[in-house]
Amino acid sequence: MITFLFSSILLGLALSIDSFAVSITCGLQKTMTRKRAFILAISFAFFQGLLPLIGAMLGNFTKEYISTLDHWIAFGLLAIIGIKMFLEGLKYDIKKNIYDFTKPSILLMLSLATSIDSFIAGIGFSLEYSLNEQIITVIIIFLSTFILSLVGVFMGQRTYFFKPKIALMLGGAILFGIGLKTFLQHTLI
Repeated sequence: MITFLFSSILLGLALSIDSFAVSITCGLQKTMTRKRAFILAISFAFFQGLLPLIGAMLGNFTKEYISTLDHWIAFGLLAIIGIKMFLEGLKYDIKKNIYDFTKPSILLMLSLATSIDSFIAGIGFSLEYSLNEQIITVIIIFLSTFILSLVGVFMGQRTYFFKPKIALMLGGAILFGIGLKTFLQHTLI
């Protein structure tokens, strides 16, 4: 149980890094208020929680058909997300990534864009976790995204922040590591 919780918290933090980086850039804007920061955090957390839930439901539906390949699929999906996030971190330039999210359509687009990876991760963790563990993991992803988004806005407003570039690279490495752990657990046992 402790290993599961630790993995879920790491997964939640790693998946929240995109939202954290975007929240920092949104916090740099002079139009940011507490109400807008809360709306941003709720929107990011909602989609970060919803998409892995949908992914997990899809994974649960197909689990019996792919049970002999599940560890390969989980590793592949998490490795791809992790490598993609790491590479995005290498190229991240905060001056090019300042977003005006005052329009609902922009907020929706940012919320979906930062949570696409969570859908794939949901498929991946559904192959390893029980239904109860999947629900707990989705709640952890929601909460970590909400908290990191608020922290990101606050850090952006203060402009002395942890660099999004490093955060994205670290999140990518964590996701790759979780995928590798899943793969090794199934192949070495």
